[in-house]
Amino acid sequence: MRSDIGLIAFVAAAALCGPASAHVTMAPTNAAPGSKIIAHFRVGHGCSGSPTTAITVTIPPGVSQVTPDVPTGWSLSTVRDNGSTTAVTWKGGELAADKPGEFTASMVLPKSGGQLLFPATQICKSGQEDWKDTPMAGMTMKNPAPALMLAAAAPVAPAAAATLTVADGWFRALPGTLPAGGYFTLRNAGTAKAVLTGAESPACGMVMMHKSEDKGGLTGMDMVSAVDVPGGGSVAFAPGGYHLMCEDPRPAMKPGGHVGVTLLFQDGSRLAADFAVRSAAGK
Repeated sequence: MRSDIGLIAFVAAAALCGPASAHVTMAPTNAAPGSKIIAHFRVGHGCSGSPTTAITVTIPPGVSQVTPDVPTGWSLSTVRDNGSTTAVTWKGGELAADKPGEFTASMVLPKSGGQLLFPATQICKSGQEDWKDTPMAGMTMKNPAPALMLAAAAPVAPAAAATLTVADGWFRALPGTLPAGGYFTLRNAGTAKAVLTGAESPACGMVMMHKSEDKGGLTGMDMVSAVDVPGGGSVAFAPGGYHLMCEDPRPAMKPGGHVGVTLLFQDGSRLAADFAVRSAAGK
């Protein structure tokens, strides 16, 4: 009975996580200082059931040579100051409230390290969301800004390859187009903490990290931008707590199968893992 209640709570929260909680995220989440990247700004859903009609992204100081792409059916405008692009707006199109979308721009990053924030404003037919809160490790944020960590990546990812392991990875596949929840245990055999900042999978249109919490008797979800894994310790992604949210699941997300997942870390390391796909009942 308890597992049934947990399943009902997850399905309800997963449904609410769509139209009710948009989330604008950025990929990649890590890059080398001074490098040129193609930034993917991903819109998870509309605003409380209303379609997205515009998205504005603020470009932080030090980012140069910003060249946005224009998706079919959308128009583009930019704000410039002293020869530098300080904001990009995509508008004129429409993203259905329950569908994710993506906007891209190439750019050259600053040569100094640290975290860059790209605050975003999401305009919908009814209402808007301002994604501007500074992400902080281990904390859930209501409206986190898209963020990028600048850190020189080693040719071989020493943290992930030498000290981190994934155990018991699995996805809960839900009916229709509902997002799939991902669970696993991440163990750190090293002495220094590792910071998990995201995940990706070819079986998902987008993967985000969430944390389920009791909000006045109802189960709610908040986006999490980073999770600390202490040296010599572990972190569990499990029903009722931290979990991955696989948006727009692909056909490979079928019970009885397996899908690949890559975990992304603050220092630029990547850790590949195999996740089993189970039914909505977790079997």
